[in-house]
Amino acid sequence: MFEQAFQLAKPNARFVIIAVYKQDVPLSFVEMMSKELKVIGASGYTHEDIARVVDHIEKKKTPITTMVTHVYPIDELPKAFDTALAGKETIKVLVDLTS
Repeated sequence: MFEQAFQLAKPNARFVIIAVYKQDVPLSFVEMMSKELKVIGASGYTHEDIARVVDHIEKKKTPITTMVTHVYPIDELPKAFDTALAGKETIKVLVDLTS
């Protein structure tokens, strides 16, 4: 899946890894270098971050169901990228890796 994402990525694309994987994921350093791709890992959130989010949800400051505006299956990855880059009527564009 990541190999396909790297192949389809446009130059200077950024990948942010926020999930936990049980197995190693192969990365193509040739693909990363030639397209100048950026891969950023995040280990999680601080206790303060989580407390703020819980408070925000409890006080219904934002209807959380409206945050994810688009979901695409992996075989529509180029369309997901185009939608995210266009930024029209989008908040969060997700790629469902399970479909």
